[in-house]
Order: sequence, then C-alpha cells, then structure tokens
Amino acid sequence: MSAHVRVPAAALLTRGCALALISALLVAGCGTSTGKIAGRSGGTVTVLEVNGGVDSLDPGFWYYQTDYTDLAQTTQRWLYGWRARSLTPVPDLATAMPALSDGGRTLTIHIRSGIHYSPPLAARTVSSADIKYAIERCFLASVGNGYAFDYYGEIEGAPHEPVSHLVNIPGIRAPNATTLVIHTSVPVGVLDDADALALPCTAPVPQSYAERFDRGAQSTYGEHQLFTGPYMIAGAGSGTVPHSSYAPGRLLALERNRSWRRESDPIRSAYFNAIIFRGGYSKTVASREVLEGTSLMSGDFTAPPPAILAEALSSRRSQLYITPAQATRYISLNTRVKPLDNVDVRRAIGAVIDRSALLRLIGGPTLGAIATHFLAPEMPGFNVAGGYRGPGYDFLSHPEGDLALAQHYMRLAGYRRGRYEGPPLSAVAADEAPQKNVAEAIQSQLAQIGINLELHEVPHTTMLTKYCTVPKAHIAICPNLSWGKDFFDSQSMIAPIFDGNLIQEQANTDTSLADNPAYNAQIEAAKEVIGERARAQAWGRLDRELTAEAYVIPWLWENQVSFASANVKGVPWAFNGGAWDLTASSLK
Repeated sequence: MSAHVRVPAAALLTRGCALALISALLVAGCGTSTGKIAGRSGGTVTVLEVNGGVDSLDPGFWYYQTDYTDLAQTTQRWLYGWRARSLTPVPDLATAMPALSDGGRTLTIHIRSGIHYSPPLAARTVSSADIKYAIERCFLASVGNGYAFDYYGEIEGAPHEPVSHLVNIPGIRAPNATTLVIHTSVPVGVLDDADALALPCTAPVPQSYAERFDRGAQSTYGEHQLFTGPYMIAGAGSGTVPHSSYAPGRLLALERNRSWRRESDPIRSAYFNAIIFRGGYSKTVASREVLEGTSLMSGDFTAPPPAILAEALSSRRSQLYITPAQATRYISLNTRVKPLDNVDVRRAIGAVIDRSALLRLIGGPTLGAIATHFLAPEMPGFNVAGGYRGPGYDFLSHPEGDLALAQHYMRLAGYRRGRYEGPPLSAVAADEAPQKNVAEAIQSQLAQIGINLELHEVPHTTMLTKYCTVPKAHIAICPNLSWGKDFFDSQSMIAPIFDGNLIQEQANTDTSLADNPAYNAQIEAAKEVIGERARAQAWGRLDRELTAEAYVIPWLWENQVSFASANVKGVPWAFNGGAWDLTASSLK
C-alpha cells in the first residue's frame, strides 16, 4: 500500500509514458529500456523521510512503497525482479521465466547457483529450499504478510488463513538445490506470468537459520536476517541489527554487502557506497533540505508541499522527477456503518465531493488527474472501464460536485429532504498538510447533505495501523487512503480493495468491508483467466461494476513527484510507482 494504503501505503506502486501528456512537466522517468542504468560509483546518499520509514525489517512483511524502496530492492534478491524501467518482471535469482505444464498449473523454475548470503552465513549459498521456506513463512501470523493469501492461496496445500506454526506446503517442492516446482489447484495468471513471484516473499530465507526466529507471536527474523542484495543493514553481519544502524522512524543505515557480486545480478548496479535514511522530518523541512542541499533524496512522501512544489517547478525543475504512479487516491466508506450500507447514500457522497477543489488543495494537476473509476491509467483494463472519461456514472461525472444530484440520491435512499438526519459519523485522517486539508474539505462538503463527520486527525501510520485497516475500530469514513498496484496486472488493484474473502482483522486492505458474494465470485474467476488481453477485459469489466457500487469514492489518479539534490542522478522505479530505485540512482 504507495504507495501503497500502499501506502494502503500501508505501503505506498509504468507501462510506457501515456501519462506524460497530462503534464509537460515530466522531466524524467519515462522509457522502455530494460538494461541497467549507467551511473557513477561511489559516495553516500541520505534519504529524508516523513512518515516513519519502513514498516518492518522482515522481508516476509514488506508490501508498501517505502518497504520496497528502502530495503526490498537494496538488500534482497527475489526469484524475479524489476529493473528501474521494466514493465514486466525479469529473472533475478531465477535463470529464466517459469516453464509451464499441466495447463498452467505446474511451474518449474531453475535458480542461479553460487549466490551467497551475507555474514554471518557468508559461506552458505542460496538453494531452492530456501525459497520454498520463504514463501511458506509468509503464511505465518507472526510474519504478517499482506498478499500471500491472495496470490499464493491456490498453491496446493497452502493455508487459507494465517497460521501459528509453519505449514509444509506440498504444492511447493525443491527436488534439488537449483530447481523449484510450484503446483496450483487451478491456473493462476499472476503466477504463470511471474508477476506474483516478483515480490519479496520469494527472497530466500534458509530454514535452518531462521526458524528459531519465526517461533512465537512475532517473528524476529527481520532483526537477524541474512542479505542477498548489494546492501545490508550496517553492522548486521554479526547476526543482529545494531541499534546504531536502525532506530524505527529515525534512522536506517545501509552499507555494502560484500557477498554480493555485480556480475551475477541482472537487475541492480548499486552505485552508492552507503545509503542513509533519516526520519522524523516535517514535509516542509525535508523538501527544502533536499532541494537546497547536497547528496540528498526525497523519501516516503509523494511530493513537496504545494508552495514548495510550485517554487521548484519554476526554479528547480531539473531536480524533479514526475512519473505516473499507477495509484488511486480515494475516500473509503465503511459499508457496515449506517447509513453507508445504502448504495444511494454512497452515490450521494460521490456526487457532492468537489474533486477539483481537492486536487487544488494538494498542489494541482502536477500531482495527477481527477479519477472517474478505480483502475489507474496505464493499468490493463483501464480503457475497458471507460478510460479517462470513465464509465459514465452521473455521481462521478461532475468534478466540481453536484449538490442537486447528491440530494436526489439522498431522497432515493429515503431521506425526503435530501439530507441525512442521523448522528455524526466517525472519520479518521492524517494530521499533516495537505492530507488534513483534504479531510477537512471533505468534512465541509459532506455537511451539505447532512452528513456531519467527527473527524480525528492522527499521524499517518496511526491512521492506518490503528483505525482504517482495523475493522473492529468501526471507522465510518477514511478520506486519506491510496492504493497502488503491486505489479502491472489489475488483479493487484481490484482484489485487495474489493474482495470480501480477503477481509482480515488487522492490516485489512478492503477498508470499505465490501463483501458481495457475486463480486467475490467474479474476482475469483478473473484470477484464473490466462492471457494479458483476456485479463485486462475481465478486470476492466469488474472495475466498471464495482465503481457503480461506490464502496469507495476515487478522486485522484496519482503522480509521484520524487526529487533530489542537484548533484544526484535519481532514477524512478516504474514497478514501485515512480519512487526511487536506489540501486540505479547515483551521484553525478
């Protein structure tokens, strides 16, 4: 979740450059090259962060945009991975794309030999059994993975809910050290094309080393992990991450992993000698320091504050990297809280929201385009769902809002005066501008149809981990959520947000608690569709239908505005919604 909710950031994630026409301000990040990016080796870069940095040190947990940027790409190698500008996954630890048999239900994958772990297990090389264990541990409740059940749930013998003890999954076999075989009960499109195998659950974890850390209510493997990427947490070669290198929300220090060999890595160039992440900044202070300083890069936020962005567009444009994020910002409506269980009330909310005003509050069209449905531009099925014009639903057809139409829908919902007459509804929003400004504007706009919000403003991370992704918190409206793709397949945008089968008590991404059996069945059927074009049709049709239900009100298709000091050559990472690929970036 960039993002994200991905953030759901919780985290915070391009196919070509179609969105370049949205803004003539696009200065970097587009391209279709799949080779490594040329840069200059050496030096240290410091990344300034605002929202608390990584959510966990454990590769099995990593899911959000900052997790990918800070640790996943830099410190671990995956079965498949993503070059800075690649639009499809490429072999990383694997030697080739999966070989398919049995109608797409059996995948055979060969992995590279001779890939060493970091100290204290530097003599040990990666084996297929390590990848089997890595995937299996992602089903542990103690690890808290957010995507395993969705993407790996059809592997034969896979658990259907988090488990307290490791389960041997018979559908994952390691017949020898360099061969991995995965067998599924039905064809799974995102496994057959390797999209879902290009995620951190496939970063190898040796069972003999890690299983002692995976026991108990909370795995501690992240604090003792082994690294296969070009960097490692400084000082972690002792077997434990030192406090001098990691202080949650404040500091994360990476140094070279001397076990890594550039010639064996087809994805990462790794130019920096060291990467330091420093947190606890306000967005204003971080933005000014990065733009005016030396060897600094923006961290876990999508853009500078509006005033600083406007100034930078005028005088420091070469330091900005504006790229489509394949992410949608939306207002989540809890369908288990009255009157939001009524679709006409939800449509009334969609009709009254002035999305143009919200866009102005966050900085204008540089930050993206007004959304008319959930799938973001450049995602497969976007045009099937209606493209930029949208599917034509009246309650999303007026960017400036339409009070009369909203009142009409309220009357359809049984409110004769066109206004809600019940008690206030709870809402939780991020407490930092411009998110807080957006939430307060939404509060004012909803008051026009009698919906009064008891708005609580809290830190962004608290908003997610304590309220909006926790069903038992019973929050009616979460106005500051965003969801970015997991990869370039629209299952990764639609299923996590609308599939009722995926609702869970913590880290829940279906924040509206949408749970319509008919749509759940359509989602499950779409997961089995094979072929890029057919999958685009299936997910695009679902987007049209789900948008009509107004479980969420999409209002922005986001751009990522990353920025760096003048002496830094930043390289956006298409897979991660335009956030940095720190293994391709360098000093000038």
